[in-house]
Amino acid sequence: MAQATTTPDRTTKADEPAYVSAWQAVRNAHQAVVERIEIDLSEAGLPPLAWYDVLAKLNSSAAPTRPKDMLCQVDVTKSGLTRLLDRIEKAELIERSYCPSDRRGTFLSITKTGRETLAAMKPIRDNVFEEHFTDSLTEEEADLISETLGRVASSAVGHLEAEGSCEVQ
Repeated sequence: MAQATTTPDRTTKADEPAYVSAWQAVRNAHQAVVERIEIDLSEAGLPPLAWYDVLAKLNSSAAPTRPKDMLCQVDVTKSGLTRLLDRIEKAELIERSYCPSDRRGTFLSITKTGRETLAAMKPIRDNVFEEHFTDSLTEEEADLISETLGRVASSAVGHLEAEGSCEVQ
């Protein structure tokens, strides 16, 4: 017996070509630039871009950071963040300390080796970013993209924060 396939009977704004095309362009641009950075980091014998994001966040923090404060600020899922932090800690680029008032709570700090690794990764990330992003846009286009996608992110992050899935500072 053949299974019946169903097709949605109603169309939504999400089906309109302009929105489909815009979403695909965002995804394609992100994927292509990230892949180029990943290749260059790998060829230099450096860790992946997700490590850069974690190290940069910790390096810019004046105080140790809770892992949950990194959600929605690095390009991994909630469950992937723990594994990512474990790998970075094992490489001795970050260290964990425990909250004095709650031993279950941990804080993250970047190590000296982590800062050195970040410093080696930054020029590679910046070169690819400039070649394939900043050199492709005018400053006005960058402002428009930032403002437009900022609204999209704020909407989604607002819902995630309300659900307790992430916190953005």
